[in-house]
Amino acid sequence: METYKAIIFDIGGVCVGSPLEGIAQYERKHNLPPNFINVSISKAGENGAFQRLERGEITVHEFLKIFSEEMSNPKNKELYLEYLLLRGDKTISNETSIFPATITIEGKELFQIMIAKMTKLNPIMFKAIKKLKASNKFKIVALTNNFQFSNEDSQIMEPIGGNIPLELKNLFDEYIESSIIGMRKPDPKIFLYTCNKLKIEPKEAIFLDDIGINLKSAKNLGMKTIKVELNNSEKAIKELEKSIGISLLNNDNKLKL
Repeated sequence: METYKAIIFDIGGVCVGSPLEGIAQYERKHNLPPNFINVSISKAGENGAFQRLERGEITVHEFLKIFSEEMSNPKNKELYLEYLLLRGDKTISNETSIFPATITIEGKELFQIMIAKMTKLNPIMFKAIKKLKASNKFKIVALTNNFQFSNEDSQIMEPIGGNIPLELKNLFDEYIESSIIGMRKPDPKIFLYTCNKLKIEPKEAIFLDDIGINLKSAKNLGMKTIKVELNNSEKAIKELEKSIGISLLNNDNKLKL
């Protein structure tokens, strides 16, 4: 069994609800095809509104206007059709069959739905992190792509109840935020920054995330990676148990192999 010194957790979609659930909810409500918004965000590139927000380059107030314009851009239809073709999806004959006549995405509404999902604690993951903390065997670290809310943004937060639960945040020895350090996953630099801060080598860390491209970047540096699937945290925790030899789902201290 490998010797690991740090367990690194993504936050949204791992320790709390996923903003991707909020995106899917918005798409269903507004008759948009599945994954349309994710594709539009991704295709905006590193200079896209969401990417800039997560690096702390713009405020939430500035972001919302730019985000609405980017997501409502007609070119996103073409980008989505290209995405379907790359996936080998041959069921779509023309764009009129899958898109509303006009796509207008309200950035504030979408953003609030996304953030609301991230205020809900994942009880399975929370229990596992508490056990890891109690074992005193590892550095417990959060590595999250996030954004900072100013006083100006308070009206955005009030309807959805606030930030990441403090009871979770307080469990981490280090809480590394993209919007504070100016780097975001999947940039390899953020993983190297994290390892340097922890004074460890990448091979001494286990990283859990729900996004494949983030996991790939970390794995390429030598980290042990575990994917957390939506609504299936137990599978990821069982894989983590096997890697460290500690029971995290049951009450036993040692895993029975």
